[in-house]
This record gives sequence, C-alpha cells and structure tokens, in this order.
Amino acid sequence: MKPGKRLLRNVISDAMGVNAANKLVWAPDVPIVYVDNPKCGSTTIKNTLKHAQANLFAAEGRTFKLRDDPHKADDCLRQRGLRLSDCRHRYVISCVRNPFTRALSGFLDKVATRDPKYFPELRSRRVETFEEHLMAVAEYPAKRLNFHFRPQYLNLDFPNLTYDAVFYLERLAIFSDFCRKVAPQLTLETSAPHSRGAGEASKLHEHYSDRAIELVREIYAKDFSAFGYSTDLAETNRVPGLCIIANRIVPEGTKVEEAIGSEPVNITVPPAYGTTVRYHRLVEMLTL
Repeated sequence: MKPGKRLLRNVISDAMGVNAANKLVWAPDVPIVYVDNPKCGSTTIKNTLKHAQANLFAAEGRTFKLRDDPHKADDCLRQRGLRLSDCRHRYVISCVRNPFTRALSGFLDKVATRDPKYFPELRSRRVETFEEHLMAVAEYPAKRLNFHFRPQYLNLDFPNLTYDAVFYLERLAIFSDFCRKVAPQLTLETSAPHSRGAGEASKLHEHYSDRAIELVREIYAKDFSAFGYSTDLAETNRVPGLCIIANRIVPEGTKVEEAIGSEPVNITVPPAYGTTVRYHRLVEMLTL
C-alpha cells in the first residue's frame, strides 16, 4: 500500500475511533464474522467457513467458485461488502496464540524464507537470527507492523470490540465444539500449510536467547495480559482457560454449550463494532 493511502486510512480510522488494522472475513450464509489474526489458526478457520458456505451453495443447486486456497476471497469467503444489516445474528470470533510461539512462527514462516524488502519494518536489512528480527520489530511503530508480527490485541482491536468467542490455538478443539453449537453446517476443516513447528521445545530452545525472551515480553506485553498467557517461556503449553467469551476468559471446567449464548453478544450491533463495519465500508467505497 502506498504511504499516502495508508496515512489517509489512519487519519480516517483515528477520527472514527477505530483500529484500522483489523480484517473482517465472512461467508454469506454462515452466521460468523471472523476477525483475522495470522499465525493463530487463521487458515483453518477460514477453510472451515469457506467449505461450510460451499456446501450450502451445493445443497441449493447454486453454481459457485471454490478455490482450494482459503486465503483467496471468492463466492464462499469474503473480505469486502459486509453491511451492518448482515451483522445481526452473526457471532464475532477470532483466535489467539501464546506470544512466544506466535512470534517465532512469524519469523520462521515469513522472514527466514523471504527477501527482507518484503517487510518495511526490517528496513531491507538481511535478518539472520530471530533476535535480530525482534530488534527490528521493536524499533517499528506497533500499528504499522505487518499483521503477522503486529501484537494480537491490535489485530483484534481488543477489548474495544466485544467478541462472542476468542479461541486459543492451543485448544482449537473448542472451536469445533463452538461450530456444532452455532451452525449445523459448520465442521472443522483443519488446514495448516504454513505451520513451522514453532511450539516444539527444540525450536524454542534453538531460537530463544535471553534477549529474545525480553524482547517478546516487551513487544507483546499487552497480548500476554489481555489473553492471560504466562510470560514464562517454560509455560508456553499452558492454556489460560477454555476460551474467551464476551472478552472474559472462561475458566477450566465450564461446559462450552453453557458458556456460549443462544444468541450472539453482537445481536444488536454495539457501537464499537458498528463503527468498525462502517469504517470498512468507507474504505471500500473510496477504494482506499
């Protein structure tokens, strides 16, 4: 995106009081709006939405395009055109991940295998180590980071937006339970082509120096606190709770069917979410 266009978007979003960073993904007839959060099961969630919509179209005898890539918008999965009238009775969801493993996954998937010119935050420098990558990220304004590196609370505009459910990648089976609860046509369609095994103990040991640990704690401090993760690298496998509903962590032992309401929290389209949708529509209409 050209700097002038990005600046104009930021000015408009600041004036409206919304975060310009988030990306809304939805399917026409599936009662979900997914707020995209890369490196946190996003491919699986989008794949699930896309195939559910494709099955609905097929059952109705309607022709449609279904590409294998869940990151491609088409008839079954959309990233533009969402209206406030489409938002009622839709569950607003996302997924988060331990900042230690997410940060490493972003580096292994995007930086270690690509030309550094692809990422402005690296200032065209050849980054050789994970620690060097984190140092470059730490020097760059958080809101302007590529959303694979950007703190998750910014991608989600959390807690400004109220979520019906935010899942933990470490416990994605809860998303499957949620699917069965809210829509019978939804079935978990797992897809992880970009997985780099960042949660493996050997990968963590290989890439995390003491300085790297400090940098992740600093860059992603709000992610740790907002989503309940421990700042101890040795506890990357500890999940803070069952999931997050209405922006509160659901404790262990709670039944999913009891925690998830019969109607979405956003059934009346609260002001913050409504403003976010209006902002996205304004961006689309002005082709910013």
